[in-house]
Amino acid sequence: MEKETDKKLKAVLDTTQFLNPISMRLILNEMTGQINKEEIKTWFIGKNNEAFLETDYQFYRIMKSQSTIVIPSVEQSRLLSNLAVEKSAAIFAPIRSEFGYCGCFWACFEEKDFNERTQILFGNFQDWITEIITNDLRDNFGIQIIASRYSDFLEQLNTPALIVIQPDKISISNPLFEAMHFKEKVIQMIRSGLSTDSGFDDLFDLYHCELREIKFPGGKTGKLFLFHPKEDTTSQIVFNTNELEYIEMLIQKVNGTLDLLNTAGELNLVQTNYRGMAEMELRRLSTVVRYKKKHFSHFRNSQEGIFETILIGDIVKEVIYDLKPIAKKKKLDILFEIDKIEGSRSQKGKIIGDAWLLTMAVYNLVDNAIRYSKSESKPIKVDLKYQIDSWVLSVQDDGIGISPLDMQKISEEPISFMEGSESTIINGIQFVKYVARLHKGKLEIESKLGKGSTFTFEAPYY
Repeated sequence: MEKETDKKLKAVLDTTQFLNPISMRLILNEMTGQINKEEIKTWFIGKNNEAFLETDYQFYRIMKSQSTIVIPSVEQSRLLSNLAVEKSAAIFAPIRSEFGYCGCFWACFEEKDFNERTQILFGNFQDWITEIITNDLRDNFGIQIIASRYSDFLEQLNTPALIVIQPDKISISNPLFEAMHFKEKVIQMIRSGLSTDSGFDDLFDLYHCELREIKFPGGKTGKLFLFHPKEDTTSQIVFNTNELEYIEMLIQKVNGTLDLLNTAGELNLVQTNYRGMAEMELRRLSTVVRYKKKHFSHFRNSQEGIFETILIGDIVKEVIYDLKPIAKKKKLDILFEIDKIEGSRSQKGKIIGDAWLLTMAVYNLVDNAIRYSKSESKPIKVDLKYQIDSWVLSVQDDGIGISPLDMQKISEEPISFMEGSESTIINGIQFVKYVARLHKGKLEIESKLGKGSTFTFEAPYY
């Protein structure tokens, strides 16, 4: 909270003294508008002791869901009897802004001074405090938006940037800064103070660094750190085969949820702010993922995969859950069934396997079915069967199918993944065949051009 705002709140409480309160109190969350964060601060004039402080925090919670509460007799109130003030009354009111619940404003008066006029004047002071708090919050959120847009602009200029805003220490950085090899070192130097850290000189061996003073609404100032690399020192972002597609799909899924939120009706300012912050973080994540986009495979021939006991049914369910919003965009449904055969060695679906590789294999099969199915066609069928000695996953679509020539290429193409090898997008079916082989299983394909395809992945339990 700004010092100027603090002064205004104190001035309001000082002005209330003509009402002759026993105690006039204001309890606010200085982190209003920020999810799951609270920093409670109290202002007061008049009487103050442990009982009053306990009442502050008690009614701060109560007033979150209440309108104004008038208590004609403090002595007869179970909640206020610990105040030990005779022949007195109390009034409590919530402080709410467009950013949500901010806190509680309350006062205790002698009964002789408490009347309808007192309540009206108290309400006027409540409105005054609400206006001061709302203006302060508007300034803070405006600063975040301006800083975010500035960092995005610098990202387009290919310049790593970090903005540190005083006195709140709000920090905004762009994806280029997040990808910097020296990011953590830079942050540590800023925290400890640049002038006292000789290690900052090391940074100039790799970067030209500019420090600029910038001004924001509400009298706030900040420092802008711009880094111009002397050479390409940004760290590579490395992914396993097809992981990048899966991550991008998850980003797309969250974006889809935000699109649904936009159609749900008009949002208030704080809801719009939360949505904007979520969209900003998604854009940042998407940019980082695309940054120097490459695909790597690091499967070592000596020790391929990380094998452990896993529930294959849960893996399939999670992938289908993630892909359903993508299918919905094409007006497709995904039907999933689990069938257990009597005498199966795994009635609970436990297998030995590499959870991540199997997740990616299932993702490839279901994603391909969605990708090559026509809009509004028959549902995609996903079946998981627990046979006596093996488990079988089949994915059936009503898509365009595979031509005989392509089927021959798929069957003849060798499976080869070299450690650290770099390629463009690796054939998804070849990757699934690789995962099947790694799990001592097999992948079978039935397809007719124009009639759809069925992919069957079978592997032993152990």
